[in-house]
Formats: sequence, C-alpha cells, structure tokens
Amino acid sequence: MVVVAIAYSALAALSSVLAYAPTDAWSVWLAPGLTFGLLLVLPRGKWLPVVAGAAAGAVIFSWFIAPGAVMYAIGYAAIEVIAALAGAWATGQIGGLPMRLDSPRQLAAVVVGAIVLALVGAGLAAAWSVAAGGQGALATFIVWALSNIVGVLLVAPVIVTWAGFRAKRSGGLPMPQFIAGAIACALFLGSLQILFGGISIERFSGSIGTTLTYPPILFIAVVALTWGARGASLAAFAGALIALFDTVHGKGPFASIEGFLGEANLEVQGYAVVVALTGLLIAVLAARERNAWRAARDWRTRFEAVIGAHRLVAYEWDPVSNALVVTGDTAALIGIPASRIATLADWMAGVAPEDRDAVATAFALRAEGAAAPALRYRIARGDGVPVTLVDEAQAIRDHDGTLYRVTGLVRAV
Repeated sequence: MVVVAIAYSALAALSSVLAYAPTDAWSVWLAPGLTFGLLLVLPRGKWLPVVAGAAAGAVIFSWFIAPGAVMYAIGYAAIEVIAALAGAWATGQIGGLPMRLDSPRQLAAVVVGAIVLALVGAGLAAAWSVAAGGQGALATFIVWALSNIVGVLLVAPVIVTWAGFRAKRSGGLPMPQFIAGAIACALFLGSLQILFGGISIERFSGSIGTTLTYPPILFIAVVALTWGARGASLAAFAGALIALFDTVHGKGPFASIEGFLGEANLEVQGYAVVVALTGLLIAVLAARERNAWRAARDWRTRFEAVIGAHRLVAYEWDPVSNALVVTGDTAALIGIPASRIATLADWMAGVAPEDRDAVATAFALRAEGAAAPALRYRIARGDGVPVTLVDEAQAIRDHDGTLYRVTGLVRAV
C-alpha cells in the first residue's frame, strides 16, 4: 500500500509538471494508469492494498494542491478508486484476469477498460462540478476523459508487461536481437527529440515537420518485433515523456494547437498513444505467433518421443499429390532414411513383390476414404533383409466430408 501511494504521488507530481489545468481536470494525468495496471495483473484477493494505496496517494497529492480541503481530497480519491475498479471489471469481462497482454484480445480489453475508466471518472467529476455550482462541467468531462484515456494507455501497458519480469542469468534475448532492438529504440527516441526538440515552423519548412511524425512509428515497430511488448511499452512511455516535455515548452508540431483547453497536450498524447498502441499490437501479434510456434514444437517433441519410444513410424499421405510425410527412425526400422521417402511410390518400391499388389489395393481403398483393415506385409531393408510390418491407417475428412489425408502407424513385427 505504501509503495502504491508513493508511486501514485510520483506520477501525479510528474503530471502536474506537464499538465495545463485551468479546469477541475488536467490535460495530462498519468496516475490512474498505475492503479489500473496493478488491478489487471494481481489476483482479486490482493486488490485491497492497491486500492487503499491509490486512495492514499490521491488524498496526499490533493492535500498538497489544496491544503485543508479534506472533502475535496476524499471525493477525488473516491472518484479515482471507483473509476479504476470499473475499468478493471470491464477489462476482465473481455480479456480475463490476471492480464498478461500477449494476445490482440487482451490488448483490446485494455483499451476498452481504459475508456470505461475514463468515462466513469469524467462522469463523476462532471457531476461533482455541477453539484458544486461550477460552470465548466462539460469542459471538465472532456478534458478528464481524454487525459485519463491517454494516460492509462501509456502507463498501464508498462505495468502489465513488466509485472512478470524476473531477472535471470540465461534464457533472455539473443545478443543480436537485443542490439537490433537497442538501435531501433535509440532511433525512435532520437527521432522524437528531433521532431519535438524545437519550434517546427522555424526548423522545418512546409509540411516537413508533419511528415517527420511518421518515422517514429516505423522505429517503434522494430522495437516491438525485437524487444516484444515490454520493450515497446517502455520505449513508448519514454517517447511520450519527451514529446510532452517539449510540447509544454512550446516546441514540436503540436505546440501551437489550442482549439480548446489544453488541446496541445492532448494532441501530443494522442499521437503518443497511437504510436504506443501500434507497437503493442505488433508485439502481441508477434507473441501470438511465437506462442503458436512453441506449442507446435512441444507437440512435435512429444509426438516424436512417443514414436521413438515404441519403435514406430508414422506417416501422412495425401492421395491427391501422392506425397508421403514420414516421421520416425525409418533408418533403424527398415534401413531407409526418411529423407529418401517423399512419395507413396518411394515407400512401395521397398515392398516385397509378392505383397505389392495387396498393399497397392489397400492404399487405393484408403484414397477413397474406405475403412481398410490393418495390413501385414514385408519390406526390404537397405541391407536386403526383409522386415515384416503391420500398417494401420485412418482417413481424415475435412469439414465438408471430403478426404483430407490418410494417416497411419507402422510397426515392425
């Protein structure tokens, strides 16, 4: 609880340095992302210390802004807690909890949760403003909702992706991949500094300043592909801070935009969120592919272990192309390496002449999808010694009933 309170206050203080706040809402508000992110990664049994810490941090920070306004501090803390719980509930309904952010569904759930959190908080703040006789309820709702959405989407992914990190001596990224990600990260942050580090009108002519907003998206994509969601979320948050600090000091392509209260800050945060979500989407898509590859590798390892332990050979035959994929130690079983067996004809070439017609007839029946009894035939080993085999097969049909493949197991008698 103490750690959450300190971290919440630190993010609130950072927001106060960056925000434009002429209303009850600030144009930059990063603190709710901490509470929301922790609720997503912790079991519900551990939510109470997080909620209590966030409430304490909100009260402490409110006291620094308005000393003595006890009811204001308590009311603000209640809004933060209620909004965070609502957002976490919405996220859990879509993506499940605890959250690991390793699939597009979970990323969408985080976005929906951030929107719910922002709307609930903005609605409560606007209602409070109306009840207190204020005149800027609509402005409060708009700025509160927008700043909370972008703040949560910048901070919460960092909390979620790094929650499961454990330092270990081996098993991390290969060094070439780590270096490639480091170069991409340096280019990402460097391009943002070039883009936001000066007054765009003075530094770039025409639309060059606007055009330079695109290269960071390319670099964050490379960061996501090499460093994954952890690297992408952290780099995006660091880049958002660079852009915000420069925009607050009147630099960058968004500094001159002031359509409504704090719009420059909201515009640059919107840009930062788009960059961050692009990187996270690429990272979770890549993670899904890696997870699928690992699952396929594990299944193959288990399958080959069973095949090898029982001295079996498995095959998959495509009747249309006549291709035959063989798995198992065929060199030990029949003396022919699997690399030399690519079609059914290659397999049939080793069958004893007196058994060849019966085997060909059985495979023809299998090609028609008919159930065929187990075959018993002899095949010549590479050294000329015949081996008696028992061949059992099963047809696999597609969803529309058409024959897809014929799979079988072969064992030596």
